[in-house]
Amino acid sequence: MDDIVSKLLAAAEHTSSTTFDLIEAAREGGPFPHGDIVTGGTLSILADAVRLLIEVMPGEDEDRTQLHGAVIRYLESAL
Repeated sequence: MDDIVSKLLAAAEHTSSTTFDLIEAAREGGPFPHGDIVTGGTLSILADAVRLLIEVMPGEDEDRTQLHGAVIRYLESAL
């Protein structure tokens, strides 16, 4: 499988899992005190999905480059 397909599939899996977290929290009336939403895990996974999507998008523009850099800095600080 080539790199683009792998990144797209990973981004899809990440967004799917974070969607489940958000739906579960909404059904329960809010995020669990020690759940992934509160601890930042859900946000980190979603940010990684955004990173992967940006990396496979064709072409470049300044706004996307800045967003990519900001997402990478966020992910590095969240480790």
